[in-house]
Amino acid sequence: MFGGSTLSADERRRLRRYERAVDRMMPMQRAIFLGHVVEDLTYRELADKHDISIIEVECHMWRALAQVDDCPTEKNHSWWQFWRR
Repeated sequence: MFGGSTLSADERRRLRRYERAVDRMMPMQRAIFLGHVVEDLTYRELADKHDISIIEVECHMWRALAQVDDCPTEKNHSWWQFWRR
């Protein structure tokens, strides 16, 4: 889908939404999420890397996934349109 080829407008919008979700994560949540998703580290490896328990890794991952899940599907334009008048 994102393998170096040109992205469709829909794919670019979706990617930007996910990037915003990752940007809004707390630093440890982001580190755990990206470590697991991008670097393909196990929860044990992440726990060792960050000197925390596996339970804490699971909590950070759960919160990070909730942040991604809360990522809006469409922009809510109503608030800013008021100010553009």
